Amino acid sequence: MESVSEIIIGNVCSIFAMISDSISGTRKKRSQMLGIQIISQFFYAAGSFILKGYSSVAQNVVAVLRNLAGIKNVKSKAVEWVLILLGVVLGAVFNNRGILGWLPIVANFEYSVSIFRFKDNDRALKISFIINMVMYSAFSFIIMNYVSGIANLVVAGTTAVALMKNRSDGQE
Repeated sequence: MESVSEIIIGNVCSIFAMISDSISGTRKKRSQMLGIQIISQFFYAAGSFILKGYSSVAQNVVAVLRNLAGIKNVKSKAVEWVLILLGVVLGAVFNNRGILGWLPIVANFEYSVSIFRFKDNDRALKISFIINMVMYSAFSFIIMNYVSGIANLVVAGTTAVALMKNRSDGQE
């Protein structure tokens, strides 16, 4: 069981991740969106580590590598599959939360596939990001990272609003 101070520190880390992800969800360019998400991954990893959600920490590390590959527009199927499999393998190895520990693994798998599959489809990428945020929200509540749980839901909402706004403005 986490101590009160661990819960507070883990939640404070998530405040910084929330700010980064909120900014990310409003970006129109894929490279900007992925770049800002790299910053949020460091904060999420710190919070998850403090709150002993180790399968999530593994996913955060892989997400940084995945986003870097996405920004660099890596077109190697081998690199894409190595990153996807790395996320699943590391997640399984470091999963200390049983079946619920699979939430971040599945979320990362889904988003990784989307990043590599929908390279030029910002709309699809944002929809995938929303799904990812909802899954991470559920896991965050499980590890008592309440700020992250709420933040992920807010980010999913702000991304959905930006998605609808861009569509109504004829940008997508």
